[in-house]
Amino acid sequence: MARYARRWVSAGLAAVLASSPGIAEVRAAPAKGNDQLNAKISGLAQEAQTRFETADFAGAIELWTQAYAAMPDEPAYDKRRNVLAYQIAQACVEAYELDPQLVYLRKAERLFDNYLKTISAKDKVTTAKVQGTLDELREKIRVAEEREAAEKQAAAEAAERASPEGDEPAAQEADPADTEDRRAAAEREAKKSRGLTIAGGTLTGAGAIVLGVMAYGLSQGARADRDGEAAKADGVTDPAVYRDLLDQGMAANRLAIATAVAGGILVVTGIGLLGAGAAGQQRARRELGLAPTWLRGGAGIVLQGRF
Repeated sequence: MARYARRWVSAGLAAVLASSPGIAEVRAAPAKGNDQLNAKISGLAQEAQTRFETADFAGAIELWTQAYAAMPDEPAYDKRRNVLAYQIAQACVEAYELDPQLVYLRKAERLFDNYLKTISAKDKVTTAKVQGTLDELREKIRVAEEREAAEKQAAAEAAERASPEGDEPAAQEADPADTEDRRAAAEREAKKSRGLTIAGGTLTGAGAIVLGVMAYGLSQGARADRDGEAAKADGVTDPAVYRDLLDQGMAANRLAIATAVAGGILVVTGIGLLGAGAAGQQRARRELGLAPTWLRGGAGIVLQGRF
């Protein structure tokens, strides 16, 4: 019953304030020079009240806020502005009941706190009622914040339990002997992979040198061809000269062919060994890096390796 009664307190407060002589004078003064503005504010306020009474609290907040913003920053509008602030705060409290977002409660707390400061010190009854509403609101905020923090903590713990890296029960159930075997196998794999990498680098380098010899042979063959063409152009007729150049060219070609084959084999083999060594080291590093280790005080997962 108390919650349903609060839904009508906004309209009741506005009616009480509007019926007081002070408010009548305040509302009459600005109307002389700005009837159109007052009509706009009243229209927004009335539509907001309708929204509030039909449980469209978000719509009521928006319309009352528009009415509040439309009021000039003049003392004549202070009391009407305070009434609107109270109505917006009450709508925020009701909006939280339908859509529990803490922002509604925090906004209501700020507005009620500001409204409390505008009440006359002589009005003990109104001060006590608003202070009671504010205390109740702050208790709701405290409970909501604790619930929100508990939900976040529970979600974080659930995510940690679901994460493979944080699966402590699996680490505790692992067999220490099996863990040690895995670590030893990973270290052997790492050692073997380093050997493959070194061999691959050596063969690749040797292949590159042999291919360099091939390039030298090709250049010598080309040089013999050029010398033969030059001798023919100069009119040399001695067969011995051409036989010598031919022998040089054939020797250079044989050298180029032999070194091309050998160099290609060395380079291809070396690159294959480099790839195999890199893949093996990566596997070994992964095994060693995530190997479960039993420490004093409990099981866990540590990062370790020898590279």
